[in-house]
Amino acid sequence: MSFSLYVRLKKAEGSLVRLLGQIGRRGYDVLGVRAELSADRKAFDVLVEFEPFMPVPPAAQEARPAEVLPRLVEKLVEVEKVELRVGGSPATKEPPPAPKSKAAAGKPGGDMQFLQE
Repeated sequence: MSFSLYVRLKKAEGSLVRLLGQIGRRGYDVLGVRAELSADRKAFDVLVEFEPFMPVPPAAQEARPAEVLPRLVEKLVEVEKVELRVGGSPATKEPPPAPKSKAAAGKPGGDMQFLQE
């Protein structure tokens, strides 16, 4: 089962790389990433699609729960907000805030998405 993680991330050198590294090193497989610069150009709105992967033997054959990931990601300095989404809807009671940046509006290729082949 795949999940989505919404992250509001301060714009800083290497912040996107640190976010993806934290997810990959903690036992989750990144399936897709969508990042947009906020209208004030001070933060990224990042949506990461992921799924827990099974460890390689001789480790215990139990995938890490998806609910653990938001707590791991929020430890990064640049993270302002984290929200786990299951099946396209927020797992929290807060409404999903994925605003589009003004830079992406009206430009060809402005709504870039990475798809798994």
